[in-house]
Amino acid sequence: MAHLGLSPQLHLALVVPMVTIATALFLGGFEPAPARFANSGDKAPMFARPTLPILVLVAVTLSAMLLEGASIDWSAIYMRTVFDSGPFVTGLTVALFAFSQATTRFFADSFVDRHSPSGVARVLLAAMAAGVLIVFFSPLPAVSMLGFALLGIGSSALFPLAISAAAQRTDRPAAINVAALSQISFIAFLLGPPLLGFVSDHWGIRSAYGIGTPFIVLSLLTVGSLGRRPAAENIHAFPGETPATVELEIEIWAGKA
Repeated sequence: MAHLGLSPQLHLALVVPMVTIATALFLGGFEPAPARFANSGDKAPMFARPTLPILVLVAVTLSAMLLEGASIDWSAIYMRTVFDSGPFVTGLTVALFAFSQATTRFFADSFVDRHSPSGVARVLLAAMAAGVLIVFFSPLPAVSMLGFALLGIGSSALFPLAISAAAQRTDRPAAINVAALSQISFIAFLLGPPLLGFVSDHWGIRSAYGIGTPFIVLSLLTVGSLGRRPAAENIHAFPGETPATVELEIEIWAGKA
C-alpha cells in the first residue's frame, strides 16, 4: 500500500472491513471448549509468583520473545537503514517474518507429537541462531529477508511449548503456572524493542539483532525443561476423565481422530 502511494489512513480504512468479514466467516461459529478442571473456589492471586522451574521456562522463551519483538518492530527499519530499501521491500520483510512464523507454528504440533518438545525446540533455536547471524552479517537485502524468515521459524513455537510445559507441572494449579510464565515473558516482550532501540542508537541496528545471540545460548542451556518425551505420551487423566477419554485425546494429538 505504501509502495502504491496510499495513505496509512486509507490503508487502515480498507483493512477494517476485510478483517471484520474474515472474523465473521472463520470465527462466527466459535464456541469455547468446556472447562476440564473443577473450580476449587480459591481466590485467584493478583500476581502469579514465578517458581524456580517457571523461571527456567522463562529463560527458554527469552530469545524468542526478544527476537520476535525485534523482527516485528525493527525489521522494516533495518532494511531501510542498512540497504535503503523502499516501502515494498521493507513491508514485505515484515510480512515474510510473520508468514514463516505463523506457518511453522501451525504445523509444529505434528513434529512435537512424533519427537519431543525439547528436540523440536533445539531445531527452532538452531534456525533462530542462523537467522541472527545472517541478519547481522548480511551483504544483500535478499539475504537479510532469508534471515528474517529463519527468525520467524525459530521464534514460532518456543513460547507455546513453554506454556504447555508450565501447564503440565503438578506443583501448583496449571492456571497459576501459566499465568506466572506469561507475566514474566510478556514483560520481556514489551521491554525488548525499546531496549534494542537503545542498542541500535549507540552501536548500529545490526547490533540489535546480534545481541540476541547470548539469549539463544541461554535458551539452549535450559531447553531440556520442556520435556524429552513426545507430546502424546505426556497426556494423562485428570479428575473426572475416563481412560477412554484420555485415549481419545492421544488420538487427537496424533492426528488420528
